[in-house]
Amino acid sequence: MKKGLFYICATFILSLAVILYLSYLYFNSFHRSNQYIGKVEHAYRVVLQISELENYLKEAETGQRGYLLTRDSSFLAPFLEVRKHIKPAYDSLKRLTAGNDIQQQYLNNTGLLINRSIDFLQHSIYLANVYNYQLTDRMKESKVMMDSIRTILGQVQREESKMIKGRLPNLALYGTALPTYFGATLLFAFLIFVVSFIVIFREFRRRVRYQKELEQKMKEVNTYNAELEQIAFATSHDLQEPLRRIQTFSDRLISKHANQLSEEGKMIVSRIEYSARRMQGLIEDLMNFTNLVRNGEELEEINADELLATVLDSMQERIREKNAVIHVGQLPVITGYRHQLYLMFRSLIDNALKYSKPRVPPVITIQCVKTTGQELDVPGQKNRQFIRLSIRDNGLGFNNEFNQKIFLIFQRLHSGGEYEGKGIGLAIVERVMTNHNGYVRASGQVNKGAEFNLYFPVSEN
Repeated sequence: MKKGLFYICATFILSLAVILYLSYLYFNSFHRSNQYIGKVEHAYRVVLQISELENYLKEAETGQRGYLLTRDSSFLAPFLEVRKHIKPAYDSLKRLTAGNDIQQQYLNNTGLLINRSIDFLQHSIYLANVYNYQLTDRMKESKVMMDSIRTILGQVQREESKMIKGRLPNLALYGTALPTYFGATLLFAFLIFVVSFIVIFREFRRRVRYQKELEQKMKEVNTYNAELEQIAFATSHDLQEPLRRIQTFSDRLISKHANQLSEEGKMIVSRIEYSARRMQGLIEDLMNFTNLVRNGEELEEINADELLATVLDSMQERIREKNAVIHVGQLPVITGYRHQLYLMFRSLIDNALKYSKPRVPPVITIQCVKTTGQELDVPGQKNRQFIRLSIRDNGLGFNNEFNQKIFLIFQRLHSGGEYEGKGIGLAIVERVMTNHNGYVRASGQVNKGAEFNLYFPVSEN
């Protein structure tokens, strides 16, 4: 599962990297293409502006020549009209070529020639009007100036055409690359979509199969639970009935035939009674454990002080018998299952009394503090708040290598001959804490005592 997840993540990251790379190439080509398009359009605007300036100069020259040849003032009107547009057209051309030093140098020379030419044209018209000169030579000289202007503007135009010619291959290159990169990105995205669809479809089929298997397992579990409930019912009724009869007949045998029994017979009957009581206690504990697993109680707010006082009150005889001293600190209100918590506290105190040291009065300390999940070393619980309820005693203790084994059902560190017990009390404790979404931790030292820490999660609301 982890290996498959690693491959999926690796494939996703690789696919994302390829798409990002293709997108970068596409964006770069698009950006470069726009740059070259802008440069080519700029060059065309320069060429058009040159043509416009040349047309204005040509119209001015034509109007001046027509007037000088015919003395018809109607030819002066186009000259005077066009003359107003020459300087703005020249200035616009200068702005368009502002970033090109060579073109600027050409246009500086052109500007000087245009000024001279306009002045020359105006002076020629003045001479013709005032002195009635025949200005054939001046017309020739004017043509020479205009030819010089056209020559320089032709150089500017050729420079721009050269730039256009140099940029068109790059424009074509990036223009060709754009659909290629776009198509590659689209194709790769389509492949990812197809592969993702196949993976998702396979995962869906696998989950449907697992769902069916899970449903089948749930049916089997429900069947097993029903069988366990039948066993529990049989345990609580059918198995206890023979035990009650054994106890009844044993009591009858002792009360009516005690004089006829030998000492060995009395001992045997006594052991039968003891075994029957032990068996009945074991059945009751199993019933309690089974009920914990089924967990049919309702949650409620429970005052732990009051609940513990009830437990201690029910164990007063045992506590006096052991001369035990119990110190209880201030306990909180716990959201939980009352009967389960009752069984848990009773099991822990009973455990502390049972495994006390010979001829040493048990001292049991119960206290509560608020803490965090860092004490538990459980993934995902480090920052969570917990109520830690500690129960510490001065009894026999145990080796810490058994701090997990003691919570297993029917697992005991001491033989039944040494200490009375059924090996189910601490299993009940762990089950109760599991039902409360909490944790139990145990630590001990041989002949120095044991400590059980109960961690109840604090509600985040």
